[in-house]
Amino acid sequence: MPLSRAALIACAALAALLAGCGFHLRQEAVLPASMQRLYIEIADPGSALARDLARALPRTGATVVAAPGSDVAVLAIGANRVSTDVLSVGGTARANEYSIRHHVEFSARAADGRVLLPRQVIELSREFTFDSTQALGVNSEIDLLTRELEREMVQAILRRLEVVGEAHPDA
Repeated sequence: MPLSRAALIACAALAALLAGCGFHLRQEAVLPASMQRLYIEIADPGSALARDLARALPRTGATVVAAPGSDVAVLAIGANRVSTDVLSVGGTARANEYSIRHHVEFSARAADGRVLLPRQVIELSREFTFDSTQALGVNSEIDLLTRELEREMVQAILRRLEVVGEAHPDA
């Protein structure tokens, strides 16, 4: 059944409206030229954050190196903590709601030692309700939320590093 002329015009107008709204998918972060060779300085190099950053940075065009050097920028992660807090307690003195918080402090230095990004603090959190009838699923829910926070933290760090390049194109 062919579309009527009015329906075709309405579809074309809707497509033009959506195309003109400026919406586009977020691209990978692009780091400044001074951060194309990068060393991740972190107390626990085996942490999930260090692993995820090492995997995500090459997608930005950067090369992660194993040791600092004369032509290597440094991403220094000073704090990396994940904590679980009780938000509310029910009438039976059992926790009903929890919050998982991921706290990271970091800075970035160029190969010549100048500060590209002063100390930044990012804290992300997720809340969830404890259901005593689903007690076995709580640990897997905590693990899932923690991994989700980890992915979001990596993206937040990359976006902050990308801003260095946008603010200082010569950096």
